[in-house]
Amino acid sequence: MNDLQHVRTLAGELRENLAKCAGDPDVDPVHDSRTGTRRLQATIESLVREMPERGCGAAVREAGAAMIRMLKRIRRAAGPVRDLDVHRKLLSKLTKRAVNPEKARKHPGDEAVPDAVAAGPALETPRAGRRVTPLAQQADELDAWLKRRRESLAQELKAKAAVTLPKFDKRVAALQAALRSRGLRRRKAKPPAVMALERFARLATEMQALHAGNLHDFRKGAKKARYVAELAASGDGEAGRVGETLKKLQDEIGDWHDWLVLADEAHTAGGAGAIELIALIEAERDRHFAAAIQMAGKLRGRLMGEWLAVNQVKGGQLRAGQLRSGQLKGGQRGTGRRRTGQRKSAQAKGDSRGAGQQRGAQRG
Repeated sequence: MNDLQHVRTLAGELRENLAKCAGDPDVDPVHDSRTGTRRLQATIESLVREMPERGCGAAVREAGAAMIRMLKRIRRAAGPVRDLDVHRKLLSKLTKRAVNPEKARKHPGDEAVPDAVAAGPALETPRAGRRVTPLAQQADELDAWLKRRRESLAQELKAKAAVTLPKFDKRVAALQAALRSRGLRRRKAKPPAVMALERFARLATEMQALHAGNLHDFRKGAKKARYVAELAASGDGEAGRVGETLKKLQDEIGDWHDWLVLADEAHTAGGAGAIELIALIEAERDRHFAAAIQMAGKLRGRLMGEWLAVNQVKGGQLRAGQLRSGQLKGGQRGTGRRRTGQRKSAQAKGDSRGAGQQRGAQRG
């Protein structure tokens, strides 16, 4: 699939989901609209980097910049709606664990809700015609607050999507016209796996000590690197493995951030009347923060080791089967491996200090 076909495919999928949001911003089209903007943006950014500075390359840069600005506006409208869908799902899982801890626990690391909190004195709720614990009542009230906020933001997204559709078509047409320009020549592109590792290496260098203040930005940078890896054609095992590692890192940090924001929402919606629920949510937040910091340190060391291995190959190109040989799990032997070990040791100390400092800040 060439560049024009790839852009056309991604833009077509995004437009379809955007049209669905204009009619009924349900869970799936909202989610697909947000991820679709990121994938298309990563593709455009990759194309722009490979274009010459002048001539037809300038036309692609201009059209690409206009398209990216629109993608960001779409993402700003869809993002908060998607976040609320995720938070309602997290709250539902937490409530189920409180009602039946053993049945709800699917993974060894899942913690049961304390009996004193889960049981509690039963309260009458005439509206529902049932008896619930204070925790369950607090969860119901928070869910109702999240639902109302979701409905309000979804209506805004619905209106913006309807207005954006014709403008979106014009932006896509302009970008496609620029890509079809006669005489356009691209610079020789690096393999997607190499580009993804380079982007991650820049990110890891900029954020050497991770903490609650920069962990979410680190995740967003890793997500962009992952989308670059996914630009590879199907069957590219090297890019696939890099992408999978980045997704694992992205998901772990994303879990923590979802609990972090849900805790803030619980404070806003419930305040002093939701003490039990807030305590449980904050416990989940802290547990996922520790897991995210640990995972980030582990996978950052692995990816940086692979980046060092790639840079030891002449011209920065991957040899056939290089990642397949197991370097993603251990790096090259000799000097590269020792350097990777030294980086891991230094990063582990910095991550530990950052986690200790930021946990107190989170509870404040």
